[in-house]
Amino acid sequence: MIIRVPDTLNVTNSEKYIVSIRLWPDGLSFSGYIPSEKDSFFTETVYLDPDVPLVQSLKEVFFENACLSYVYNTLHIITVSGKYTLVPDSIFSGKDKDLLFTYCFQADDDSKVLAQPLTDFSSVLLYSMDHEAYEFMVRSLVNPQFIHFLSPMLSDWRKKSLECYPKQLYAVIHDGLLDIICFEQGELLFVNSFDYETENDVIYFIMYVCKQLAVNQLEDAVLFYGDKAVCSKIMPVIKKYMGRVDFTAPKIRNYQVAVDQELFIDVVTLVECGL
Repeated sequence: MIIRVPDTLNVTNSEKYIVSIRLWPDGLSFSGYIPSEKDSFFTETVYLDPDVPLVQSLKEVFFENACLSYVYNTLHIITVSGKYTLVPDSIFSGKDKDLLFTYCFQADDDSKVLAQPLTDFSSVLLYSMDHEAYEFMVRSLVNPQFIHFLSPMLSDWRKKSLECYPKQLYAVIHDGLLDIICFEQGELLFVNSFDYETENDVIYFIMYVCKQLAVNQLEDAVLFYGDKAVCSKIMPVIKKYMGRVDFTAPKIRNYQVAVDQELFIDVVTLVECGL
């Protein structure tokens, strides 16, 4: 599982790069760029065997790719997980984060609960990742910054919402998960993740949330991200009930990107917003 990186990325100049390692159950992507160089962006994806323990796969990937262990300007570890919740700052306590998390999800000895402050929301985002994978990353990397994959979009969509009057309901479809987020003039109205098996499940969840939030069928927007094939099957149905429905493909405007490169919306948002 060799990760291809630019020849310009080496141990002597790695500290110029801002990079991210994105983890999900059966894959890993490695992306990076030098902020002052428009042709420096790169991204590479390798797929892992979901039947093999994640930490074992990570050890193999790290052993074969020395670049993962270089020292970088900034190193984000992005975890894709449907197990997350927001806790207001007013009631959050670091020593109680595991207990707070169990109010929403069953305790799991194989998982590590992480806390990411979201200052724009006066909240802390609690999420889980594989415990052994977390410990391996901490041992193997220099100053890694762990973040949940939704956090860059939450910050970006909040800013965009401040400039819009209607509600914006975002549907992110990926890896058998549906994340629904809704903003109105900068206020986060809803955020949750749903497991789904069929396209009908996705349609049901979206329409149910629209009903609960009193989404206006003519003025408010439903915006799709993620799996284009699944979105293309769902959007025609949603358009029967909602007047403003659109799909947005991840696109990096400030850096040169090869047309065949696989891009993830969270990685793109990190780059575009300079987070």
